[in-house]
Amino acid sequence: MKKILHDLHHGRIPGWDSISSITETDEFREKTLSERRYFASIMSAEDFERFKAWEALHREGHARRYRNIYTEAFKLGVMLMCAVFMNDDGGIDE
Repeated sequence: MKKILHDLHHGRIPGWDSISSITETDEFREKTLSERRYFASIMSAEDFERFKAWEALHREGHARRYRNIYTEAFKLGVMLMCAVFMNDDGGIDE
């Protein structure tokens, strides 16, 4: 277990990003929606359709990123659980 925690601390096991507070997330969301409304109001219909396509790509990129973060966090949780139940002091082979 110590080895896993040591490897995590030194970056040999990928961690995950810190999670923003709900208030920060809500404020950020409101700001982005406000900016979207502004740009939508000044764009041509063709430009706005292209902008919506870009937004879809952007959302997909975020979804992939968070799936990867979840996967790495899940793997770390399983490794820690196994180390606790097996009383193992091993780490990740590099």
